[in-house]
Formats: sequence, structure tokens, C-alpha cells
Amino acid sequence: MTVNSGLQVLHLSADENSESHFRILVDGLSVKYLTVDAGVYEIEDMCFPSTLASKLPPLPAGDWNLGHICKDKGSIQSKIDWIVRKDFSGIRNLWHPTQVDYLALALGNMYMSNVYQAQCDRFDSPVIVKFARFPYEINWYNAETEVYSWIKGHDIGPDFLGHVTEGDRVIGFLLEQVKGRHASIEDLGPCRATVGRLHELGIIHGDLNKHNFLVEGSRATLVDFEVARKSCDKDEMAKEMQGLEQQLRDVSGRGWRILEGAQDGDT
Repeated sequence: MTVNSGLQVLHLSADENSESHFRILVDGLSVKYLTVDAGVYEIEDMCFPSTLASKLPPLPAGDWNLGHICKDKGSIQSKIDWIVRKDFSGIRNLWHPTQVDYLALALGNMYMSNVYQAQCDRFDSPVIVKFARFPYEINWYNAETEVYSWIKGHDIGPDFLGHVTEGDRVIGFLLEQVKGRHASIEDLGPCRATVGRLHELGIIHGDLNKHNFLVEGSRATLVDFEVARKSCDKDEMAKEMQGLEQQLRDVSGRGWRILEGAQDGDT
């Protein structure tokens, strides 16, 4: 028995020179991960989910969640090299009472490869979901999840709405959708106020480029806390604050991306 007829490629990280990674959904129920040796498929085929799905060898049924695909020796075909059931790590700091299954989310606009607008029956309006696409990304969001517990209730970042689960592990989180535009030098006052509240909590953001602020009216919301950390170093905080003006004047495009909640017309 094979499961390819019910296969959907959810996320991919394709590389023609090294191992590629794929997150797939089987029969709408089970999330599994595949790794593929370099050279098994053309890079163009791997970047198009429907094409890739048609080229994969028959995937075995069973209680596995990680498989590896290699080229079948003496053939131009690919084959399943091995499958295992692996206990993937998840986000550990589960401080919020709400948990939502990834499969219960209807993903909408993609803002980054791991950040989407989403709808869910638990919420009346669209939310933002940010998650680890692959197991090796978990540590990034474990740290960021903890930072949101530090800033809760301090009018610094988007409201943290809950944790996102995949099976029995947590892979990401949900945030309120904050509409706004990216900051400019005219927003120095509100941005300084927000960073000041962050520093009062003893936290260094670590990446205060102007695209990590969403401004609406006189309010500046700070996003992207992946490298934020606790610090008692007042000089370091002063340096971060002093560099804010230069960041807001920057026209190089450094740090540009579509941020949590920002949309065309809102940015």
C-alpha cells in the first residue's frame, strides 16, 4: 500500500548541491519529513510541489515521520533509502494556555517562508502564525517564544495568542495581526518609546532595523525577537538606542522583508 495519492508538499528547502528537506502531509492527517540526496531530482522539479510529488517513489504506509530518498543504483529512478519514527524536539517554554493544531489553521498570505496569515475557529479575525518548518529550526522559535513571555502586557510587540502544535510537540506560535507601515525617521519618537520599554525589562532586541517596526498612528510595534536576549549591560542598551536613529534613516534595504501583519497598503 502506498500513500502518494494523498500527498501534499507543505514546505521545502531545495538545494542542488546538498541534501534537500521537505515537509509533507499525508492523507490530510499525518505530517512527515523527507530528506533527499543531492542529484536525485532536478532543482526545478524540487521547487514545484506538484512536480516533486509526481516524481517521488511510492511512500510506505506506517507510523514513520522521517524518510530519506536516494538514487537507486543502476537506475535513473529514486528510492526510499530508509524510514524511521523519530522523537523530534519541540518548543519547551509552553507558558500560554492556548494550543492550536497546525492542521486546524487555514493558511493565507505568506509573509515569509515561515510566517503566514491564518484563520482558525478559535479566533474571530485573522492571526499570524510563525513556526519551524523543519526540526532543525526549532531552537530559533523556542527562544522567541520565551521572549514573548517576558514582554507580555508591556505594549512592545504583538499579542501572543498561543502555541502551535504538530502532533504531540509544539512547533510555533500565534500572534495578533498588527497592521502598520515600516518605520521611518519621522517615527523616531514612538520607536524610541517602544525600545525604551523593552530595555526597562532588561532585554536587548539585537536587530533594530526599521523593518522590524510596524507603525500605526503614534504607536510603534516591535517584531522579530529571534535574537533578543536578557542583558544587564546598560552600555549595550545605550548603544542599541543610540543606533536607532541611524537604522531609521537607512536606505540600504537591510532587514527588509514582509513582517508579521504587514501587507501591501499597510506597510
